[in-house]
Parts: sequence; C-alpha cells; structure tokens
Amino acid sequence: MIEEILLLCDPLLEAELTDVLHAANPDLTVSVIHNRADLAARCAVALHKTRLVSFGSDVIVPAAVLEALDCGAYNFHPGPPSYPGRFPSTFFIEDGGRLFGSTVHEMAAQVDSGPINAVDRFEVPADLHCVDLNLLSFHSLLALFKKLVPHLAVDEAPLARTDAVWSGRTTTQRDFDALCRLPSDVDAEAFQRRLRAV
Repeated sequence: MIEEILLLCDPLLEAELTDVLHAANPDLTVSVIHNRADLAARCAVALHKTRLVSFGSDVIVPAAVLEALDCGAYNFHPGPPSYPGRFPSTFFIEDGGRLFGSTVHEMAAQVDSGPINAVDRFEVPADLHCVDLNLLSFHSLLALFKKLVPHLAVDEAPLARTDAVWSGRTTTQRDFDALCRLPSDVDAEAFQRRLRAV
C-alpha cells in the first residue's frame, strides 16, 4: 500500500486535494510541495512507498527525483494531449479550437511526454475567454483526480495506460511572452482572439 503522496499543487488547492486523498486512504501521509526547492529537500531523504502527484503545477521535476520514486509520478495536465507544455488554453484559443480537455500522464524527464493514463475532452463554446476555459479545465482535472485517487492513494501498481499519444508543439513561457506582443498591423478579429487567449 502507498504510504506517502508528494503533492505538487497551488497552495489554494492544498486543502481540497488533501481531503480527497485522505478520504481514499486515511493513513496516507500527504506532503504538500509548492516549489522545486521544497521538492529537493523532501527527496534528499529516503523515499519508501512514495508516489508524486502534480496537479497543474509548473514545477519541473528533475529526472533524478523521478527515478527515486518507487511508486511513480503522475501529472494532471490542464489541457488535452494535443496541447503539451505551458498555457495550453491560451494556445488553444489562439488556434481557434473547439474540443479541449485535460490529461493525466506518467511524468518523464521531458515535460509532457510520458505515457498517458487518462484523457477527458469537452466542447468549448465559441468566443470563450481563457479565464473561463481554465475554469472548465480545472473542473475536468478535478473530476479525473477524484476518479483516479482511489488507485493513486492506495495501490502501489502503476495506473493503466491508454492509447492516447502526445501531439503538437510543447509550448513554453517564451512562446506565451511572444504571443503577448502584437504586430503593428493586427486586424480587429485577430486582436479580439488574442485578447481572449491571454
């Protein structure tokens, strides 16, 4: 049985996610981690029956930490497999997409590249703003979290894998910053789409 979950998440989500984990396994130790320094400090000592779960965190987990975890590491990514990397909702809106979603995958040294364990997809209304899309994505991720926690918080075996594969460009902070700089000849339609995206 799993003894500890290293939970990488935003401080605002800490209490809710921890409650879900403890509901599945009251004896579970949940070590909440907010940044890479805290992660390095926790992983400097022995890890036993320990799994890492990252819920929408931007902390990049070093390969050495991934290798030290005896029960694996999973990332809850706020976008579908076709939008790996940072700010998936922004680039989805910029592309004019219609079907978005969220992804759970095994963590690997390369960001958003590990085998995929679960995908949730949903239709996106036209002209949606990124704030609203991020909220829809959060609810999708939380539903996947609640669905998978009975396994993640208890069972040492890895999650089952799906046939889904990553595609598209893995976006970065630099890509987002570039998107925030508008060309001087931008037309009204492109401006409004970019405004919704960022």
